[in-house]
Amino acid sequence: MKAPLAAAALVLLAACGQSDPAPRETPAEPVASEPKITPSVPLSVKEARRGPVDLTPYIGKYPFDIVNGHRFLDHPAVQTAVTTAVPDAQARARVVFADNGLGLPIVRVAGGRILAWGGARRAEDRYNWAVVIGPDGTKGEVCIFEAVGDDPELWSAAWYVAGRPAVMKQGGCPSSAEDYPPADIVAG
Repeated sequence: MKAPLAAAALVLLAACGQSDPAPRETPAEPVASEPKITPSVPLSVKEARRGPVDLTPYIGKYPFDIVNGHRFLDHPAVQTAVTTAVPDAQARARVVFADNGLGLPIVRVAGGRILAWGGARRAEDRYNWAVVIGPDGTKGEVCIFEAVGDDPELWSAAWYVAGRPAVMKQGGCPSSAEDYPPADIVAG
């Protein structure tokens, strides 16, 4: 009699296991994850890479005029060109259009490029800058001028182009189409 009882007990135990399954683990609820960290590229640089750039609407405007939501130096393509051409942050910080700075209308220069010029108020002949850039935001050049001494014949400006060391050119930064390209320094 023991065998039939043992067999019945086994059947009951097996049935219990089927009728009352072990609780299943419920999938974990999604937990808010850390925000995705993006590369340390300013949003404006990313915007500059998104689509075609056309800087020609700035021609005839002053560097401080707002065109399509940006002043010239604030345009993402121009910021990218300046950052790429002038790796030194201190030098790059000097290319700024201060609220009291001077500017001339932006012009088209040799090669179809665009020239923007700015200078310090009441000292524009002692300190000025220029950005020359293709209408599509490429081929940027940056000029930074700070007069040293009192003889304009000895003055020179630093010219920056991406991937190259700065080069000194004669005089200040160009402010008109007739002044560009700048003259090389001639030893005499």
